[in-house]
Amino acid sequence: WALSNRFAVQPMEGWDALADGQPSGETLRRWRRFGESGAALIWGGEAFAVREDGRANPNQLFHRDRDYTCRALEALRSALADGRGSIGDEAPARSITGLQLTHSGRWSRPTAAGASPRIAFEHPVLDSRVGATSEQLLSDTDLEMISERYVEVAKCAQDTGFDFVDLKACHGYLI
Repeated sequence: WALSNRFAVQPMEGWDALADGQPSGETLRRWRRFGESGAALIWGGEAFAVREDGRANPNQLFHRDRDYTCRALEALRSALADGRGSIGDEAPARSITGLQLTHSGRWSRPTAAGASPRIAFEHPVLDSRVGATSEQLLSDTDLEMISERYVEVAKCAQDTGFDFVDLKACHGYLI
C-alpha cells in the first residue's frame, strides 16, 4: 500500500488546547491546515497526553474520559477532513493519519506553576535537570493505570477513524 505523496506532518506538542484538554479554535485551525497541506501522512499531528498530569504544558490536549476524548478526536479528524475537502482533486487519494500518545513523565508541566516531574525510574542526569526525586517515582499501580489510559485513548483513536497510534517513547519521557 503506497501513499499518494511523500509529504508528512510530524507530531508535535500543541500549546493551544483549552484548559480542559479539548481542542481550541486554534488547534482545529492547525488540523484544518494539515488537511490543506495535501500531506498524505499525518504522523501524529499532535502529541495527545494520556493523563492530565502527563502534559508537557498546561495547554496540551489530554485524555479525561472516553466520551470526552472521543469527541476531541472526532473534532480533530473533522477539521482535517474539512481541510482536505477544501483542496478538492488535489487531496491525497491514499493517506493515513495517526495520533501520537504521550505521558511527559519527568518533563511534565501540567500547570502554569512549572515542572511537576513524574518518573518511572530514577536517572541521575535527566532527573537533575528537572529536580526530580524519588518522591515523584510512580508506583506499580500508577503505571498500570497509565498503561490502561494509553489503551483507552488508542481505542478512541481507532473508533474515530485514526489509522494508527504512535507512542512517544524518547528523550526521557515516561516510557
